[in-house]
Amino acid sequence: MIGIKSYGAYLPRYLLPRELIAKAWDFPAVPGTKAVANADEDSLTMAVEASLDCMMGLDPKKVDGLFFASTSQVYTEKDSASLIATVLDFREDIITADFTDSTKAGTTALARAVDTIKANDDIHSILIVAADMRKPEPSTMWEYGFGDGAAALLVADEDPIPLAILDHYSVAANVTGPWKRAEKDSFIRTFEVKMDTQFYINSVTKAMAGIMKRNNLNPEDIGVAAYYYNNPRLQGRIAKMMKFPQGVAQNGLFFQVGDTGTPMPFMLLISALRRPKEDAKIIMAGYGDGADAILMQVSDKKALRGLSKTRMGVTGHQKSMIVLKNYNVYIENKELLLKDRYTRKSSAVTLWRDTSSVYKWHGRKCLKCGAVQYPIMGQACSVCRADQQFEEVQLAYKGKIFTFTLDHLVGGNYYDTPVPRCVIDLENGGRVLLDMTEIEKPEENVKIGMEVEMTFRKVHEGAEFKNYYWKCRPVRGRP
Repeated sequence: MIGIKSYGAYLPRYLLPRELIAKAWDFPAVPGTKAVANADEDSLTMAVEASLDCMMGLDPKKVDGLFFASTSQVYTEKDSASLIATVLDFREDIITADFTDSTKAGTTALARAVDTIKANDDIHSILIVAADMRKPEPSTMWEYGFGDGAAALLVADEDPIPLAILDHYSVAANVTGPWKRAEKDSFIRTFEVKMDTQFYINSVTKAMAGIMKRNNLNPEDIGVAAYYYNNPRLQGRIAKMMKFPQGVAQNGLFFQVGDTGTPMPFMLLISALRRPKEDAKIIMAGYGDGADAILMQVSDKKALRGLSKTRMGVTGHQKSMIVLKNYNVYIENKELLLKDRYTRKSSAVTLWRDTSSVYKWHGRKCLKCGAVQYPIMGQACSVCRADQQFEEVQLAYKGKIFTFTLDHLVGGNYYDTPVPRCVIDLENGGRVLLDMTEIEKPEENVKIGMEVEMTFRKVHEGAEFKNYYWKCRPVRGRP
């Protein structure tokens, strides 16, 4: 029997009260809190945490595959599932795959795992882990909703199995929102929220009604309905449309941890399994450009209760969370401020301190031996070791190349290369290291002993600040 052998979840340490968001932007308050990942967390690290919770007490070498689901992938061209499997110490001869671009990626991965196990005699178990850490645009309703977290389900073909998977059913829908373009959008966008709502309701109800009809089930036959939602009112509306008995539809997470995206249906399921009823039928549904519905049945109530005692799950992590008292901490963790991150840029202090060398093209001349040195630093002459016997002098704007190298990788890029990096002996003394500009075919035209002249150029631009310094170029006739 194929089913859920184990489960696990992860919620970050911090909870942000939504009232802090309301105060920050002078918005009407929305009740509850939402989970906020730390600055050193992402969807991949949270996936590892949820997987470790799921695999507690189990042999990782016996798992035959790992599927990772997320809309906030760390990589766009790298298999995150392989990295997670490595961290978890899984075998090398397993199958891995990433499922992305939709909040139903988790339920899609689960359905594909069931199909994969059915179709392959040598694959008996697959870990499905879903995680999301979506960036909401500040001062929008997305900011109230998005929460961070992860959840994992271990699917296995065993008998007995705690939670049997009976069937899965999917519908596809090419909706017009929400969306986020890979290269042009920083945040999720949408045309019309009312249309999004209609698409959501249609897809989720079709998927759940379809799987119930195919399995000859009535609403009263369902003990738990764990379906994705990002609006508590819509969650209740769907429950009424499906005619589920009161208490069947799981609705507690949004006000506590927010809309966690891909792992949300898993989290709703895990929360419901803390108090399972024998033989209860369960529907789990994910949404995103259509919907998936998974039909399950409690096969071993005692085993499920045992899992709830040995896994932190959703509830265990909630108990260990602390409330943030400062909205700024959340903004900084999410890197939502339009501020400079780590980029190559100038320091105002350095520019002020080194203006003579960097901008004025000044060096220093030893008053004892006459040696000219650059840059202006240190207290002793590098030639005669005379201590503090210098005068500041203007360096020459002409010189000859003492030696050079051709750099084929500049700033991590291969554009406009190679760049000659030249050690230059200046007229009237001094030796400097400068890049060369305005040179054609540097492999052929740069020579030791070549005469050059200095030119003041833009070196690079970081954080919208232009940085300047001196370069050399082939002589153009400057006097």
